Amino acid sequence: MPAPFVTTQVLRYCDTDAIGHVNNAVYAVMCEAGRSELARATGLLAPAEGHVVVIARLELDFLREMNWPGEIRIETEVARIGTKSFDFRQRLWQGDVLTGRALTVLAVIDTTTRRAVPFRDEWRAALAPYMAAD
Repeated sequence: MPAPFVTTQVLRYCDTDAIGHVNNAVYAVMCEAGRSELARATGLLAPAEGHVVVIARLELDFLREMNWPGEIRIETEVARIGTKSFDFRQRLWQGDVLTGRALTVLAVIDTTTRRAVPFRDEWRAALAPYMAAD
């Protein structure tokens, strides 16, 4: 059974807002960390090779507060792979509390033309271990 790609991020005091919990923008930053680490690990984030990953859409559900201090566990899995775009589904955990979840539509673009490129077979193979079961 496929497992999500897991990474962690430590919350900083500066991540908090005026009412004392972690600011909503930090949820998106945590998702970005999980996506970019998975993209780097699988070879999708390779500017030197002439391509990068860009976001086409981001849906983010805020389920519970995050509080400083703490560490956030980011689970990232592949929900779909199309011809020029793919979807990552993510969950943000602080301890055993699910604090947020996201669905992100991404595309790989050519760094010169700035246009989406067809999804390569080697990228599909690299992401296969993280493909969602459902």
